[in-house]
Amino acid sequence: MRSLIVALIIHFTLNILVFLKGWDVFKTKKLLRTFWMVIFAFELLVYLTGFAFYRHLPPEIIHPIRMMGTSWMLFLLYLGGLVLIGDFLYLASRKKLTRPKELLNQPAKMKLTLFLSSFAVVILTLSYGNYKFNHPEVRQVDIQVGKSAGKMDSVRIAMVGDLHLGYLINRDDAQRMVDLIMEQEPDLILFVGDILDSSIEPVQGQRMDEELRRLQAPLGVYSCTGNHEYRYEAERKIQWLNDAGIKMLRDSAVLIDSAFYVVGREDFVFSDRLPLSEILNRQNVNVSKPVIVLNHSPNDLDEEVNAGADIALYGHTHHGQAFPGNIATRLVFKVAYGYARKGNTHIYVTSGLGLAGPQYRIGTVSEVVVLNVKFEK
Repeated sequence: MRSLIVALIIHFTLNILVFLKGWDVFKTKKLLRTFWMVIFAFELLVYLTGFAFYRHLPPEIIHPIRMMGTSWMLFLLYLGGLVLIGDFLYLASRKKLTRPKELLNQPAKMKLTLFLSSFAVVILTLSYGNYKFNHPEVRQVDIQVGKSAGKMDSVRIAMVGDLHLGYLINRDDAQRMVDLIMEQEPDLILFVGDILDSSIEPVQGQRMDEELRRLQAPLGVYSCTGNHEYRYEAERKIQWLNDAGIKMLRDSAVLIDSAFYVVGREDFVFSDRLPLSEILNRQNVNVSKPVIVLNHSPNDLDEEVNAGADIALYGHTHHGQAFPGNIATRLVFKVAYGYARKGNTHIYVTSGLGLAGPQYRIGTVSEVVVLNVKFEK
């Protein structure tokens, strides 16, 4: 509830600031002022409708409402940011940084030109970002593991993170994502959590399990839990994923074809989550064989490294989704995105295939990662 209240406060604050700026810029343009007011009034109505009735309206209505609401939030952030930068540069060029009232004396034509230019830049940026989300990349990563996997000399793994299936990522998106994963012809499919977003109703209502059941690989389909699996009715959602053909590894391990282990960890929000060393001990994992660990959040890479994991796979960060989030995640996490190596442990943090919130990739990518793993003979 606290996060919803904060989001509402931020939303209304940005609306007021950007609306007042446009109202001032269009003060001699009555038609533009009217158009500006209608846009904001309509968006406010849509936002409040979705906020108040999202649990009562069908997914077919909630989906466009949430698309508009989340897109509008990003639009306000970018337009508001550009406006502030423009105002700062104007004051700095006149050495009036301590006198913001000087903005009132800015020539009307200059105001209009700068505002409309900023508006156009934001629209083009969002269009590009939505294109990037809808056209994910396939990243090929070659990994050499210094352990024998018996008769198996290599394995092709499709690593996927953060689908966030729900109200925003709907069945059409799920179908597109499953198609892309299956096009890679993987031997093994590994998810790193957050397959579902929050509520289970939209995925059940749209029968998205029919799409997930199309995920087939000779060595299986596995996932660890993510923090979003634990938002609302966790056990029901996790069972739904199991029933859809994705084996959920919850602080447990599975030996794949007598060759290597896949270990799935509970997300850090789970209060009874076990240390990795204890999981390996309880599950009788023979660490002389290759060990792949699925851990949703890259909060503590050293735990996987110290436990002797050969490959550690993570998601959660989304690489920030949209600028400047990509910069923020690099400040928070040691590895916010991509490949790294610590000791004998190969690490990959995926930016994810889906998104939480606005469907835009700006400065980041949506991806499926194909791990071409070779074992020591």
